[in-house]
Amino acid sequence: MKMQPAFHVTAADRYLVKRTARWGPSSVDVVMAGLSRSANRGMLWVGTSVILYGAGGAYRRAAVRGLVSVSLSSLLANAALKWTFPRHRPPADAVPLARRTFDVPRSSSFPSGHSALAAAYATGVLLESKSAGLVVAPIAAAVAYSRVHTGVHWPTDVLAGVAVGSATALATRRWWASASDDPALPAETAPAPALPRGDGLIVLYNPESGRGASPLLEILRERLPDAKFSEIPLRDSLPETQAELVTLIQSADPKALGVCGGDGTVRTVTAAALETGLPLAVFPGGTLNHFALDTGAIDVDVVAAAVEDGSAYCIDTADVSVDGGTPITFVNTASIGGYPSALQTRKKWQRIAGKWIPLVAAMVREIATSPPLRATVNGRKTTLRLLFVGNGGYAPADRIPVGRTSLAEGKLDVRRIRADLRLSYLRALYAVLTGTLGKSPVHRRDRVARLNVTIIGDDVPLALDGDPLAEGTRFRFRARHCSLTLYAQNRT
Repeated sequence: MKMQPAFHVTAADRYLVKRTARWGPSSVDVVMAGLSRSANRGMLWVGTSVILYGAGGAYRRAAVRGLVSVSLSSLLANAALKWTFPRHRPPADAVPLARRTFDVPRSSSFPSGHSALAAAYATGVLLESKSAGLVVAPIAAAVAYSRVHTGVHWPTDVLAGVAVGSATALATRRWWASASDDPALPAETAPAPALPRGDGLIVLYNPESGRGASPLLEILRERLPDAKFSEIPLRDSLPETQAELVTLIQSADPKALGVCGGDGTVRTVTAAALETGLPLAVFPGGTLNHFALDTGAIDVDVVAAAVEDGSAYCIDTADVSVDGGTPITFVNTASIGGYPSALQTRKKWQRIAGKWIPLVAAMVREIATSPPLRATVNGRKTTLRLLFVGNGGYAPADRIPVGRTSLAEGKLDVRRIRADLRLSYLRALYAVLTGTLGKSPVHRRDRVARLNVTIIGDDVPLALDGDPLAEGTRFRFRARHCSLTLYAQNRT
């Protein structure tokens, strides 16, 4: 980039660079140069995200938000502001030659792209995980300072970059709200039997769940040595599995149930707990473990302690009947429209390409190509692109829901995207990207105890807790207030 007359370099810039140049050679020079090089093109943050993503939970969300923030910040700082505010870099003799162990970029000095990306990543991570953010923030600060130490930026370049990066990451909350780590539990506890060493508890597990239940089962056997363990009898149909599971439980005559697996397994055992009237302890053995995260059951030791102490809460569940059939329990969400169809496509390809790439590709295809659904919702005719039904309350109310806030109100959280308005798809996409979904006429949110949906036309798929489980045209959803006693740590 050919520099125009330099964007103003302040006296403070020159003074601070001069002061840092007085420091004698040390190992800090090597560390600063290495940090600068490692952060080229954001590679340091890509590598950090790989580690965080593998840790799962809030760390995984932090990795994704961090990289999204880095990408947006790079576009703003490197592709826009550097061209708008051209500025010469510090002269070659501004710092000792030994510190300059790499070629000085020819682009504008203002703002510092490295600093913008570092601040964007640290802020994005901090929004999702305080513990990860506290580790990343000092590294990001060191990367930002390294640009002054190695003589390739003025201090105000770095400050401007930090401001741009932090603001960009914070702006992502406008369309992508941060999830809360607070459990969605009621204020009052519920009575449940205390089971020291797990005596009277039977833990039901699915060895095919997510990352596999086996490692967690070994921990549970040591933590609750008097508990019994039994594999869930999986059969060809959900009703057959449910019936045999209830028979197994009744023959064991336990005082409480435990479940080790992912959300699908939790859903199956929750239905059995409701039928037998037994309290439930959830031990996260799946991939995403949404229900465990929402109820504070992500720490095995904490849940085991709650079982031994008899600490529990009474929470809501939900169910849906399809075409007049037996109600099917769900613990997280139900959906009709593009998402269930995308899930079916994902299951065909996930052995080859994993879960997420096929799901994203299928969602794009389904929303763009699937015909809208003509339906009646609680007696009112409408046309839908997507229907979301949550067990409990989800937040935020005006954007894409990212987390659950309540499981004690006896109400469903119903959100729908209408397709009967002109350019509904583009309007919905615009509302999502700008964080104005709550004000958009194509979006509607209701909190109801019951929901009746009738599709006018052919059968459509229904997904429960992320799994496509049924097809039909008549769906009757209901919230079941305070129907499940769940072991959880006492928060008082």
